[in-house]
Amino acid sequence: MPPRTSSRNWPAYSFDDRELRIRRNGFRMRIRGWEEPFAERRTAESAGWNVFSPEFRLVHPYRPKKKVASNSDGGQGNFDFFDSAMLTAPPTTQNEQKKRAFDRFRFSMPKEVGNAMEKFRSHQWPYLFLLRYDPGALDLAANNPVLAFFAAQRLNCDGELISKMQWCTLKQTEILGLNQFPATKNMVRLFRKICPQSVTGDNWHSIVTLLRRESGNPRSYLNHVPVINSGVVEILQNEAAAEVATPNLLEEVAMDSTERYRGKVVHLITSTLDMHQQLHTGSQIGKIQSVDHLHGVHEEVTAGYRRRLRQLEQANSEEVGNHWFRTPPLPGIPGKIEPITSADGLVNEGELQNNCVGSYASRVRSGTTYIYKVLDPERATLSLTRSDTDSLDWQISELEVRSNQPVSRVTEQFISDWLERHREILEAAA
Repeated sequence: MPPRTSSRNWPAYSFDDRELRIRRNGFRMRIRGWEEPFAERRTAESAGWNVFSPEFRLVHPYRPKKKVASNSDGGQGNFDFFDSAMLTAPPTTQNEQKKRAFDRFRFSMPKEVGNAMEKFRSHQWPYLFLLRYDPGALDLAANNPVLAFFAAQRLNCDGELISKMQWCTLKQTEILGLNQFPATKNMVRLFRKICPQSVTGDNWHSIVTLLRRESGNPRSYLNHVPVINSGVVEILQNEAAAEVATPNLLEEVAMDSTERYRGKVVHLITSTLDMHQQLHTGSQIGKIQSVDHLHGVHEEVTAGYRRRLRQLEQANSEEVGNHWFRTPPLPGIPGKIEPITSADGLVNEGELQNNCVGSYASRVRSGTTYIYKVLDPERATLSLTRSDTDSLDWQISELEVRSNQPVSRVTEQFISDWLERHREILEAAA
C-alpha cells in the first residue's frame, strides 16, 4: 500500500499516485484499483484512515473523443479510444474534474477489467476483487457477467478467500450448486439472460430471490422472455402486476431498452390497478396483452378516476383544504422544476400530462412520494420516492413526458444532476 499523503488540499476529484481521490460531504476518500485494490476514507475531524467498501460507481463507460476529419483519412472521422491529451488537460468545471479523475482511474486498470466492471452501475468494488484474485473471473465475466457479479457479492472483497476458493474456475452449474441454486443448465441460462445494467448492489438480493422462486416453476415467464431487465423483474416481483401481465407484455418490456435501468411499465400497471380498484371495488381488470393495450385501459380508467377525484376534492375543499400536503423535500428551480403542492395541482398535472399522478394523493400525504412539474428542457412529470420514512436517499421513480412516454436523454441527465446536487446537501446536513 502506498504511503499516506495529506488530504487537506485535495481538489474535489483527482487521480494522483494511481489513487482516485475524492473530497466530498466532509469525507476524504482514497481508492486504488490495481494491482492491490484498497479503499480508505476519513473525516476532517478523524485522526486516521478507515477501510471501507465503495458502493458508488467507480468505472463508467468511456466515450472516445471524436477527432475532426482530415484530408489524411479520406474525409472519414475516426475515434481514439484513449486520448491522453484530453485526460491531462486542466478541467474547467467540477463535472469535468470528476469525469477526468474517474476516467484515469479506469485506465489505471487492465482494459478487460474496466470493460467488465462498466456494465454494472453500482457495488463494483467486490467485483473488482473477484477480477483481481480469481484467475477464472475474466472468462466468467465475459460468458455470464451476472453470475460473476453474484459470486463477487457473496465473497465480499476477501482477496484471500477468493484466491483459495477460485469459484470462477469451476463449471457454472457447480458455482450455482455451491450457492443453493439448482445446478442446472437452465439456471445458467437464466443468469445469462439478466441484463447487467439492470443489476445493482441494492436490487441483486431481490433478483436472486426471484430466480430461486421461479426455479421450480416449469411454466415460469422467465423461461420465455429474451432478456431479464429491471422492468421484467419489477413486474414479476409485484404480485398484482404479475397477476395481470401476459407473456406478450413481458416480452415487450424485456425488449425495451428504457426498462433496463428503471421499471416504468410496472408503475403504469399498478397505478391503473389502484384507480380501477377504487372505481370498481371487487371487479377485475383482466389480463393486459400489450403495452398499447395497457395504455388504452389506463386512459379509460384515468378518465373515470379524474371525475371521481374532482368530485371528492370539491366536496372536501372547505373542510379539509390542502393542509395535509407536506413540504417537498427538495426545492425546485423556478421555470424549470416546480414542486406540486396541492391536490388541485395533482389533478391538473394528471389532466395536462395525461398520466395518473392525480391518484398519488395518498402517497404524497404519507410523505413517501412527491410530484414535480418539469418545464425545461422539456415538459414532463417527475415522481420522487424513498424506500422508508427515515431515508434521505430520494430516487427518481417516474420521469415521463405526456402520456407516460420517455423523456430525452438531455432531460434525464438534467434531472439526475439536480437530484445529485440536492442529495449531497441533504447528506451533509444530516
